[in-house]
This record gives sequence, C-alpha cells and structure tokens, in this order.
Amino acid sequence: MVRFERFVAQPIPPERSIVDWKKQALRECGEPLVALSSSKYACILTSPEYFQKKIPGAVEKIYLRESVAHKLVAVAEDLPDKYCLLVWDGWRPLAVQQALFDAYFQVVRAQYPTLPEQEVCRRTEVYVSLPNQSAFCPSPHYTGGAIDLTLADTAGNALFMGTEFDASDATARTRFLEERRAQGEGLSEAEEMALRHRRLLYHSMLAHGFTNYAEEWWHFDYGNQFWGTITRQSAFYGPVEP
Repeated sequence: MVRFERFVAQPIPPERSIVDWKKQALRECGEPLVALSSSKYACILTSPEYFQKKIPGAVEKIYLRESVAHKLVAVAEDLPDKYCLLVWDGWRPLAVQQALFDAYFQVVRAQYPTLPEQEVCRRTEVYVSLPNQSAFCPSPHYTGGAIDLTLADTAGNALFMGTEFDASDATARTRFLEERRAQGEGLSEAEEMALRHRRLLYHSMLAHGFTNYAEEWWHFDYGNQFWGTITRQSAFYGPVEP
C-alpha cells in the first residue's frame, strides 16, 4: 500500500527521445515466445484486441518473450488487491502490422492531402511502426518485447485512463494529463482518476524494468530497440516467430 500511494502521488517524468531507435545496437538472444494463456500466467488478464476486431493475420493468443511474461507476473503480483493487468497486444504478426500501418496511413493522408508521402509516413509512424522483419531494426511488436496493456478491476473491466486504446492524438501521450496540470489547467474528477491510473501503471511497469513509449500511455517495452534507446543498452530481442 505504501508503494501504491507513492506511485499515484509521483508525477510521470519526461521520457528520453527514441527518434533514432532504428540505429540502436541489437543482438538476438534466442529467447522463445510464450503464450499468456498458460496457467503460469493466470494472474494476467488478456483481451486480444486485433483478433477480436478481425484484423487480417491476427492471432487469438497473446505471445511475449518469456522474460517479458515473467516480468508482467511480477508487476501483477505487486499491484494492490483491487487492480489487475489487462493485456491487449504483445507479439504482432507482420500481416497485422501492415494492416494497421496501411489503415492509419490513409487516415493521415486524408488529414494532410498535400503532404509528401515521406512526411505522411513519418507521421504515421508516430502511432504505428513501419512493418519490418529486418534483423537490424524490426518492428517493436514483432520482437515480442513490446506490450500494450492497461489496468483493470478484478472483474476484468478496463479502468478509465483518459482515452481508448489506440487513440492517435495528443491525449494518448503518457504525460498529457501531467502537462495540463503543470500548465495550471483544472482536471475533472474523471481526469484526476485517469491521471492516478496512468501513474500507477507507469511506475509499476518501470519498477520491473520496462520502458514506456511516450506517445502512448499503454505501450511498454523490454529488450527491444525502443527499450535499448531509452536505457542506453544494447537490445537483445529481434524478429521472432512462435
């Protein structure tokens, strides 16, 4: 309970930029993927969003690298009794990555019809990485080291975090509510609760070695190049298949 009170009272700090993440050193360690459906991960709730939305190529089970799954168990066990982790996505097939990229590319293109294609691609990559199976810079979710998740109650209901999963605007930034408060804006009661939830999720995940992607409050990494760029360590999760 002391840790919980400390986490929800502690502002989320600015995260280091990952603009050059594709240049981060990477050497694959060979660790396998595991499915969170296994009984040993029963303390973690799953809701495979892209499978449920029938995205082409999506799989029913959520896979992560074995160490990532073990770390998630540790996070879940450290949460106060009324909280659970609810995982939406982990390892992502390239077909799903391509479908998500193409769909959001068209959204950006419609918003900015006069922008050159390179700039449309850059803006798309803020929220959806370019599909890539390269051993040198694979898409983060294709490594099994990226995870999209939230907090839930013990009945499995996702808690209010200020936006829906996969929101693609400034409100999805992990520090969005922190920034509004710092600017002297008043937050509603619901926003104050969302801020507490974001802080609890953020600090709980970082306490177990994860890093957060600053543009998305739900996205955390371990072992891949996003993580390596922020921690200034060599990445050890490259492209992988189940």
